[in-house]
Amino acid sequence: MNSTLLWFLPFSLQGLAMALDEFAFHRRRVIPRWEWLGHALDTSAFLACLACPLLLTPTTPHLWLFGGLAAASCLLITKDEFIHQRLCKGGEHWLHAALFLLHPLVLISTGFLWFQVGPGPSHEFPMPSQLLGEWMLLLQVILVAGFLVFQLAHRPGLKPLEEGLPEINNTIYDGLGERWYDATDDPVALLRAEARLRTSWVMATLWTEFGPRSLAILDVACGGGFLSNPLAAAGHVVTGIDLSADSLAVARNHDITDSVTYLPMDARKLSFADGTFDVICMMDFLEHLPEREEVIREASRVLRPGGWFFFHTFNRTPLSWLLAIKGVEWFVKNTPRNMHVYGLFLKPSELVAICAREGLEVEVLRGVRPRVFTWAFLRMVITGRVSDRFRFAFTPSRQVGYCGWARK
Repeated sequence: MNSTLLWFLPFSLQGLAMALDEFAFHRRRVIPRWEWLGHALDTSAFLACLACPLLLTPTTPHLWLFGGLAAASCLLITKDEFIHQRLCKGGEHWLHAALFLLHPLVLISTGFLWFQVGPGPSHEFPMPSQLLGEWMLLLQVILVAGFLVFQLAHRPGLKPLEEGLPEINNTIYDGLGERWYDATDDPVALLRAEARLRTSWVMATLWTEFGPRSLAILDVACGGGFLSNPLAAAGHVVTGIDLSADSLAVARNHDITDSVTYLPMDARKLSFADGTFDVICMMDFLEHLPEREEVIREASRVLRPGGWFFFHTFNRTPLSWLLAIKGVEWFVKNTPRNMHVYGLFLKPSELVAICAREGLEVEVLRGVRPRVFTWAFLRMVITGRVSDRFRFAFTPSRQVGYCGWARK
């Protein structure tokens, strides 16, 4: 079998499989925005590989370039399988496996075809096999480029980012009991560590702005009281709300001032009068529900003119997916599925725009990250447990988590 036929068979099978995937399986389910963009990225990387034999001669440096691009393309096409396991059925998984096998075969056979073509059109009297090889390489690039244009222009069943997502698991905070404060084998220990940084920051900011003045503060989704109770101990009049009765009970038990008003309440419909509070805090909350505009509108309503709105949430970036979702799942024991859902993460520009629409002007944004070059971080990676020495830090980058404040 000559190299032309060697190329033709896997490329034809790959084209058939890609057409089946695009026009059969993708029509049976809705394609999330991130997946559509990922498909276009896969095709772009494949096209970069195919451009090498078409444009370059098969010298040693060019072969190394082709091999590096081919290896990267073979790895890149597998990137979505961690999430496809929740979205795809057995037949589509089988087809993906076939594509993963065919992809390197196509690239290898393209390399053989490249050798047959040789230096290419610069030959004064090219052999018929060379001409055929050149035309087949050109046809390959044209077909893949056309498929890329089709992918970008035609987005079947594309849903808005927050639709079609797996349902976030907000029930994990029920039944934690005292584990809110003493568990090390649970992601709540990371929440404790992050709360230590945020609580100090909120309290220091309020002291700088208001001094010893007692403020009326609403802590939305207060959980086990990591922020509410220290604020009350500092002399503020604090109300904490949450939908989890268990969390509220734990928060009350740890309120050494016995002064915090803990109430079961939905943040989308607050039962407070307009302008009730000087300060409202939403820590680790906005990424837990799709109705962000609704809850921020309610917060603005019950906030007094000139009042402060503190927040912390996660940015929607590949790095935040890797660290805040997959990293926690891989390295912290007892991490439940869907504790966080990537599509609910909120870009800073999106949050700033929502706040502006609701009469809140964001004045400060600060990135938050875990301290990674520490023994506590290494211990977590090795043991799956989060020690009380684990720390978070502020950073100029907002690629993972970020916090800030806005004023009404």
